[in-house]
Amino acid sequence: MFKHRISRRARVRIVSFSGAALLALSLFSAVCWGHLRIYRRQTAVDADRAFEETVNALNDLSASLQKSRYAGDGAMAAKVCAEIYADAGRAGTALAALPFSTVEMERFKHFISLSGDYAYTLCREAAEQGFSDEQRGNMVGLSERASEIARELEAMRGELRDGALTMDSREARIANIPEEEPAYLSARMGDWAAAFPEPQPLEYHGQYSAQEEEAAEPVDEEEARRIAATLLDCEPEEAELAAKTEDGGRLMLSFGTRTVTVTAAGLEQMRDSRLISESSLSHREARAAAEEALRGLGIEGLRWEKSEREGNCLRLFGSAENDGAAGLDREIAVEVALDDGAICSLDLSRTGGETAESGWALSEWKAMDLTPPGLLLQRTRKVTLAGADGRSIACWELRCLDERGGTVRVYLNADSGRQEEILIG
Repeated sequence: MFKHRISRRARVRIVSFSGAALLALSLFSAVCWGHLRIYRRQTAVDADRAFEETVNALNDLSASLQKSRYAGDGAMAAKVCAEIYADAGRAGTALAALPFSTVEMERFKHFISLSGDYAYTLCREAAEQGFSDEQRGNMVGLSERASEIARELEAMRGELRDGALTMDSREARIANIPEEEPAYLSARMGDWAAAFPEPQPLEYHGQYSAQEEEAAEPVDEEEARRIAATLLDCEPEEAELAAKTEDGGRLMLSFGTRTVTVTAAGLEQMRDSRLISESSLSHREARAAAEEALRGLGIEGLRWEKSEREGNCLRLFGSAENDGAAGLDREIAVEVALDDGAICSLDLSRTGGETAESGWALSEWKAMDLTPPGLLLQRTRKVTLAGADGRSIACWELRCLDERGGTVRVYLNADSGRQEEILIG
């Protein structure tokens, strides 16, 4: 048996290469450690800056809400609303950038969102007639709550500067490192927010309104099965009851790959989950198939507003005319399979609602004269739009082109001539 002996030159090379590798690894570790220190300092600075911005934004929000006490005319009321909305947006963004998120913080976020949404909803109304006594009182109540939050956050900022509080580390939370010190900003804010009372309920036409929804009318199951059977392509008794809301105002029935939702008002939605693997129909053929299927459901006289291709399906959005006005607030969405023309999705949830009543005091010629400068008017038509309170608004639609050839649609109130909406594209 022969033993292989390592020469002296080989041993020197091994030691040299190992030393070089160790040195390179040490240098790489030192560089990474330096970058990590820079990252830690930057994240700490960003966290401090986010909290500073949160405090400043809450102070500004409190001041803007306070201005509502003294806003005397519509122009100033609208300006105050715009400031409140902007300050609420800043506060919400800064709060989201803090390196922690607790359940208790949701009360802060809800209050900020409520303040911004309330001001946004009132902005147009306030611009015309100023704040009502009720609206001014709501603003003052929000202002007092915002001032309370601002004072508390100011105190926490002082404790951070004095070292009594420590800013949280997102890195430590990701690594699941236990925090031995209890005096972290997240704990301080969480404890205070847990005792923070809920914002006052506000009744207005917005996202966070406290208005109670009307109780849904229960659905008769036998009638729902009869309605669903026409789209499920089965006998009523074959339809399986998939789900039912607690108040009985909505039933979901299924058969095969199709599911139908029915309310007391009738058919609401239909979905077909089957795989559509090919496309053999043209868009014109698909639209004709959709119209034929909808006529079978008693839906006629649709005007297609837009269409878009999605995979092997064609999605169509249409509106029915009522007294010559296209109901843009009563949109019907239908999706047609391009392999056999069958409906694979139908949404009638926006076809209900109160019908717009208008004397059409604004004539078409007067509406045309109100075309905004810089736009080339292409055509006009009568439409209805959904207002902030959910009711329909009769409008003239001015379809125009801008200087670049882009489409701009301006909607004028058919009674007052006021601009209700502007849509680009």
